[in-house]
Amino acid sequence: MLLYFIVLTWVPILVMVAISFTEWNVIQWPPTFVGLQNYGDILTDKYYHKVIANTVLFGVIVLVLEMGVGFVIALLLNERLKGRAIYRTIWYLPVVISGAVLAQTLLVFLYPARFGALNSLIGLVGVEPIIWTRSEFWMPFWVIMFSVWRGVGGVVIFFLAGLQSIDPSLYEAAQVDGADRLRLFRHITIPQLAPVTLFIFITSLVRSLQIWEASLVLTFGGPNNSTRTLVYSMYSDAFGNLTMGLAAAQSILLMVVLMVLSGVNLRFLRTQS
Repeated sequence: MLLYFIVLTWVPILVMVAISFTEWNVIQWPPTFVGLQNYGDILTDKYYHKVIANTVLFGVIVLVLEMGVGFVIALLLNERLKGRAIYRTIWYLPVVISGAVLAQTLLVFLYPARFGALNSLIGLVGVEPIIWTRSEFWMPFWVIMFSVWRGVGGVVIFFLAGLQSIDPSLYEAAQVDGADRLRLFRHITIPQLAPVTLFIFITSLVRSLQIWEASLVLTFGGPNNSTRTLVYSMYSDAFGNLTMGLAAAQSILLMVVLMVLSGVNLRFLRTQS
């Protein structure tokens, strides 16, 4: 296992670090050493500023919506409902289905012509057809909604596991003392879910900073780079522009951010345990 980890994890990371200090188009060999130029371009170029801003904005919104919606759904699914297993499966299905396939399906609904699925629906209430794919407001909105819909199932599962791990005797003792549902939720449910909530917060943030399927399939980063995220920019630079050095430098910067977030996560989990 140690050999497997070294060969398939650390060796690629070290190669990527080395490439990030070069200018390389894959075809020519050897790569040209440029030092910190790629990192300087990323930190000073307005294009990358917009990419980073999009990544942070999308990540924060997706994180808030995923955790909020996921928590509410988990509370509902924790109740004694008929067909709970079916509802849980429905919510979790988008997590296991290919993101590219789901994005292609959404693209059918966003077809800009009058007879497109979504335009047909809004046409029933007298709204003129919208060219979704050219709107700098609507396409970021759909990318965010797609990312939330695809990731909320995992959040629901974790919250549901946390809710079901709470000792029922805590609720029973509090009810004997006269606590109502609001007090049970505030003084038992929330504190008992603290470790799970911290875990979900960090893992969801890490995942939300890696949005790219929707940007690739739905918009190709447009319109006007309004949906271009950091991971999609890596893909575009590496396999579209053949600027492997820039793509590797972006990967390293994102990796550092994710490592810092993971370290914070481990520290909080240790203090909670």
